[in-house]
Amino acid sequence: HFGSSQSPAARPPGPPRALVASSGGAMRVLVFGAGGGLGRALSRSLQRKGWTTFGADVATCPPEVSHAIALPRQPKAQVDAVAAALRQEEAAGPLDAIVNCSGGFAMGTAASEDLLDGAEAMVASSYYASLVSARVASSFLRPGGLLLLPGAAAAPAALPGLLPYVPVKAAVHSLARCMAASPKDAGLPEGTKVVTLAPVTLDTPMNRKAMPDADVSAWTPLDAVCEEMIRWIEGGAQNGAVYEPRTEGGVTKFVVVE
Repeated sequence: HFGSSQSPAARPPGPPRALVASSGGAMRVLVFGAGGGLGRALSRSLQRKGWTTFGADVATCPPEVSHAIALPRQPKAQVDAVAAALRQEEAAGPLDAIVNCSGGFAMGTAASEDLLDGAEAMVASSYYASLVSARVASSFLRPGGLLLLPGAAAAPAALPGLLPYVPVKAAVHSLARCMAASPKDAGLPEGTKVVTLAPVTLDTPMNRKAMPDADVSAWTPLDAVCEEMIRWIEGGAQNGAVYEPRTEGGVTKFVVVE
């Protein structure tokens, strides 16, 4: 998971905000959750474009990343680990985008024995992950860069069987709204675009294993998500947007729902 217990006033050391975008069209992207299904797919897509990719995860990062950052479990230590790795490469310029592909899923009701365990896991993998992404962005993202957070289409819904999941995803959406309202006042570089990906179900290996009998025709292919993320990184994102991918008949559209 990712998170930070540092005070808002303290910032991990990083390059000055005046740094400009990467030159030559080759982007520099930090992928949180690079070891998961979506993170791996995105790392492959970025490698094919010849971009520099920093992969960060508590699990093993895929070989496609340019620089792998092994993350500890403790939230503040994760911020420190990422900052240390990025400082070693700061001469090449700031990041163009921070894409948080971390997520997770947990079911549960008030009567579930594992309710708190599921909630802790979701807070760690979704909300803390988003806070750490923001902390890193405050010092290492270029002005006008992209900060992408992991939301969910179910976030606005009232689903009594998903108590560990829905409220945490709603918190991620709220965090994104707060930062997008005024990125500079939120401590981000000026002009940062803060967006949220809010899928229903992504077609990941883990989801196929967990739901072997499901109808996957409406699941969103990872390649479609990666193509859209690249478009956002290249400047096509709308600040404050919550993008919900909707797949039907093999075609995926990304609808702004908030």
